[in-house]
Amino acid sequence: MSDTAIINLSGYRFTPMSDLSRMQLELKSSLSAIGVKGSVLLADEGINVTLAGTRQQADAAIASIHAYQCLKGLWLKESICAFVPHKRLKVRLRTEIIAFDGSDSVSLASSRPVAPAISPETLDTWLSENRTLTLLDTRNDYEIASGTFEQAMHLDIKHFRHFKDAVTSALAQGKLDKTHPMVTFCTGGIRCEKAAPWLLSEGFKEVYQIEGGVINYLQQSNATHWKGDCFVFDDRVELSTQLEPTGAGLCDYCQLAVPAGTQCQCQLGVHHHATYELPSSS
Repeated sequence: MSDTAIINLSGYRFTPMSDLSRMQLELKSSLSAIGVKGSVLLADEGINVTLAGTRQQADAAIASIHAYQCLKGLWLKESICAFVPHKRLKVRLRTEIIAFDGSDSVSLASSRPVAPAISPETLDTWLSENRTLTLLDTRNDYEIASGTFEQAMHLDIKHFRHFKDAVTSALAQGKLDKTHPMVTFCTGGIRCEKAAPWLLSEGFKEVYQIEGGVINYLQQSNATHWKGDCFVFDDRVELSTQLEPTGAGLCDYCQLAVPAGTQCQCQLGVHHHATYELPSSS
């Protein structure tokens, strides 16, 4: 690995948390001193982390987060790129670390069933065997436009908050069958930690999630069943199956990833997009 390589850290944990204002101030201070950039979301239900920095900075950030008893051993997945894909550091308090349950998030946390995770290798095996299952993409439509599993179905949603209503509608239209085994997936896994248990609570008989989400799948497999690239919520915008930035920009209007050097053809006309300039390989 190059000494100038940037380590991208991403991870989350659903766990009861308290004294969030103090934790916010402490993490803001320690992570700022370390020099990493990105975001940390804190809520009563847990933490959501997306940070980037040098190897030394990443190690220090991991140690700073693991110093809290409730966060010991938190899995922070790593990927590498040539630049820091965040402009600043943000440590914020939220009602939820991923919007889904609204004001009910705290009361539901202790009663929510847990959906088992399957490894990327297991998913590849199941798909290669053509098992009868529903592979459900829980992401937003503009993310799916960048890439998804060839066998996947999606719910054409603009935001994860719309997931529940979309499932109800799909059931009414006969597009989903509660008796079929289902595997849910999203970019890093956090959305499935809420979607999969909710599906179980709604009467779906057998629901799984991909361990570590799409990012972990691409890291641990040959991406045999994946088609296209992977949308991400930072300045990299879109990653190839090798987890390298494609150079795409982001349309300011529709949020689609747009190939470098082009413009997005939206319904309202041609919209410019901001393209992150990749560092020279020299």
